[in-house]
Amino acid sequence: MKSIRLFTILFIAIQFTWAQEHPEFYNRPFVIFEGCDDIDDKERCYEIKLQELIGKNLNLRKVKDTLFFNAEKDTIVVHTGIMYNEKGAIDKEYSYVSTTVKDFSNNKMKYFLDSIPNVKPVLDDYDNGVSSRVQKLFGFLLDKTNDSIVPILGYTPEEVPFSYIEKVPVYKGSNKRLDNIELKKCMNEKVKKLVSENFNPNLASKLGLSPGVKRIFVMFKIDKKGNVTNIVARGPHKALEEEAIRVIKKIPKLKKPGYQRKKPVIVPYALPIIFRVNN
Repeated sequence: MKSIRLFTILFIAIQFTWAQEHPEFYNRPFVIFEGCDDIDDKERCYEIKLQELIGKNLNLRKVKDTLFFNAEKDTIVVHTGIMYNEKGAIDKEYSYVSTTVKDFSNNKMKYFLDSIPNVKPVLDDYDNGVSSRVQKLFGFLLDKTNDSIVPILGYTPEEVPFSYIEKVPVYKGSNKRLDNIELKKCMNEKVKKLVSENFNPNLASKLGLSPGVKRIFVMFKIDKKGNVTNIVARGPHKALEEEAIRVIKKIPKLKKPGYQRKKPVIVPYALPIIFRVNN
């Protein structure tokens, strides 16, 4: 009889913000962007300056025409993840600027990184430079009437990916007083445990699956009230997809939804359920 060995791997790009969560270990807990030395709120200054630079690139003729043609709405969201080394220089291999607009991939925006200046790096309590990764999310208005793409300051979209969310949804049983890093870890572990304990391991013998590794990709959303909604799954057999959806429906209502800029938002979440079929 065939059997399966189940693994769950959470397919989430978790970005750690240790310096921001534990500023007591740092003399400079956030990078200083060019022109922000004398500003009290260094992080806010970083956001404004970086958004201005991205806006200039979006308004280049070829870029703007592509966005005007392919964007489905009059607003677009741009995600950035910039890796700065110990000296404040950008590590382009591990940095990106991206948007979900059709036919406008991360590769097409890679050159945006060339326009971003080096920063003064994070410093630990011994004044040693520390590498850091800064993720930000920006909104832009596609103003076709004036042939311009305009930054929307303080923009909060309806949906914010789990890896970008400022305040993580709080899973039942997790201490809401934990920092973002620990809350992400807690939710990941609890979802993984729920799937491992509830997924039916006897499906392999019933479905006649061939030996080898199988994957079911599952996606769902956590709405503004903490409910799990919009569950979809893609796998090698419809029965496996249905089983994955059945299991994810067991996730209880979360204690708190995700928050971005102090507003509740929808948080998409994705994971593959991976298992091996043995003869």
